[in-house]
Amino acid sequence: MKPSIPGEAEGTHPEDIEAVVQRVQTGDRQAYTMIIRQFERQMYTYCYYILKNHAETEDAVQEIFIRAYEKLPQYTSQATFSAWLYKLAYYHLMNIKKSQSRWLKLIREVKEPPEPPVFSRESMIEELLTVLSVEERHILLLKAVEQYSFEEIGGIIGIKPATVRKKYERLRRKLVTYRQNQGGSARETFAHSNR
Repeated sequence: MKPSIPGEAEGTHPEDIEAVVQRVQTGDRQAYTMIIRQFERQMYTYCYYILKNHAETEDAVQEIFIRAYEKLPQYTSQATFSAWLYKLAYYHLMNIKKSQSRWLKLIREVKEPPEPPVFSRESMIEELLTVLSVEERHILLLKAVEQYSFEEIGGIIGIKPATVRKKYERLRRKLVTYRQNQGGSARETFAHSNR
């Protein structure tokens, strides 16, 4: 069985996606729905872990696919289509987070005390993600969830692969330290989250 390409649905080959992209680039607008169907779920998951809000995530995914369609004439097959799409998503999400930053400060000041935590694997993962910066979350999701190489991640977020590797090592240490300070074993946390 051939391994799947990160960000692409099982059973689809990169050549198939490239052929669909070429069809769209030559004017077949209907073929773009195939691209949306192919990447919609992965893009939603990626955006949700950054934005943590379903409505905002739906809007972001829609906007990413609109921007991808508009920029599709500029796409060249130097990188995989999925890496190109994730790069668009990365910059779009960074812009969203920048515009939200001052509003988030205000919301945190006014926000009611949080409800007692419900212990679940998902809540533990979300708790760990809150410890990370937006850039660290992107790196973690692209490496651990989408399984891109450091070189591919560097291309997506626009930094050197060696820098990505260092940032990834630092964020892992940060999460381990955080879990140890919370009284849990980070190794157990990572083991449970990979199941």
